[in-house]
Amino acid sequence: MTNSRNKGASFEREIANNLNESLNLKKPLKRILEQTREKHLPDLILGNWFLECKRYGQGAEPLESWWDQVIKSTPEGCLPALIYKFNHRPIKVRIPLYSVNRNLQKDFSNTCVFSLESFFFFIKSFYMDDIKDHLYTWIP
Repeated sequence: MTNSRNKGASFEREIANNLNESLNLKKPLKRILEQTREKHLPDLILGNWFLECKRYGQGAEPLESWWDQVIKSTPEGCLPALIYKFNHRPIKVRIPLYSVNRNLQKDFSNTCVFSLESFFFFIKSFYMDDIKDHLYTWIP
């Protein structure tokens, strides 16, 4: 039987490593270890993006409670992203639609889903200035 906490931590490290490599981050992303002791902390912070990572066995669609969790962990002015994977399925990233087009109303219920590779392309294309130095130092 797989330990779900270890599986989750392993997935968070995998995502952090993928982001570090794909975005060539100067300040490597690392898991926020306090998340296990304190409520409302994300798994990873990338610039102004607050990332929640979920690895689950069976299924195809993320639970709404996962999206609610990442929204609650994202401070005003920052952006939430839910990165999730189910067995035998590719990694997906759910973000608010207004992050794609700032002319849209800020509304967390309207979302879009990217592949992980498309999310990397999206960040490089539209948010690289926000994370180029990866200096965001939000402290809970």
